[in-house]
Amino acid sequence: MPYLIEAYVDSSCPGIYSLIYSVTSVKRLTICSEAILNCLVFNELEHLEVCLCTVLFSNQLVRLLKACSNLKRLDISLMDDHDPRQDMDDWNEPSTVPECLLSSLQSLSWSKYTGEPQERDIMGYILKHAVYLKTATIKSSESDVQKLEMIKELALSSRASKTCQLMFE
Repeated sequence: MPYLIEAYVDSSCPGIYSLIYSVTSVKRLTICSEAILNCLVFNELEHLEVCLCTVLFSNQLVRLLKACSNLKRLDISLMDDHDPRQDMDDWNEPSTVPECLLSSLQSLSWSKYTGEPQERDIMGYILKHAVYLKTATIKSSESDVQKLEMIKELALSSRASKTCQLMFE
């Protein structure tokens, strides 16, 4: 499907690989899949929406970021009927920084951010390395006290982009 512009993939079946491999030319991709994504390259992808729906989330996110060298916008969300956080994999900081963080990522949005250690580590990593990031929007349903703590922590985290604005909703 070389002319496909936008794709939404939501599946946990093993056969998903062939479908995902056929949409690597998209500009916008929404993916909610437990499939391990290896050896994919999304050269045209500018907007990625990824669901925090698998216990392998942080490792999959790194793989996706490495596969998306021209990514401008990253939206991380949690589907209403999914909640893997209690079993989320440990964050292992990658040895190399994904190219999109160094060259193109401008917008980050994280919905239903809870401030769990793995989420904090991933968010900190992105802020630390995203050179051209203009906005990082954190959406949380936590209490005001918990939200205030998250705001303080993220506001103090190091950022590669001097112009990045953190916004909290």
